[in-house]
Amino acid sequence: MTSASLVSVPPVQRLTPVAPLIIRLVVGSVLIAHGFHFSPAEFGGFAAQEFGLPFPGLIGWGVTLLLFVGGGLLVVGLLSRLIAIAASVHMMLGIFLWDIKEGFAPQAGGGVQIPLLLLAGLLLVLLSGPGPFSIDKLLGWDDGWSRPRTLPAQATTSADA
Repeated sequence: MTSASLVSVPPVQRLTPVAPLIIRLVVGSVLIAHGFHFSPAEFGGFAAQEFGLPFPGLIGWGVTLLLFVGGGLLVVGLLSRLIAIAASVHMMLGIFLWDIKEGFAPQAGGGVQIPLLLLAGLLLVLLSGPGPFSIDKLLGWDDGWSRPRTLPAQATTSADA
């Protein structure tokens, strides 16, 4: 980018590459903080008691690893889209199985608003990618999704005519 083209770009648009970094930092750190709410045994017991899910120990450890390790990977931008998929599923299950009972924004706290905001941030990472300031980008693992290429016109044969 030349200096003349830099001058023509509004200052706010120059910060566009930083937006995915900010989203990843916020969502990842909230996931990590959320992991401190339960131990794997507590979460597994909760899953078994409230929802009758099998393998509560496995579920407890899976969710705990997703929150701590997945949140950390999201912060640094490693395997970002995969973490966004797994955490989005976790958020949707949490919203529909538990948080929706409390309403959107109850006065006592809780409710759907925080998981919904996290889900929006995760979907943003999934759809737009981790951005230029990520390990995924550094390793060349996520260069963004390119626009669909048009297929070359198929050659017609005499049988098609």
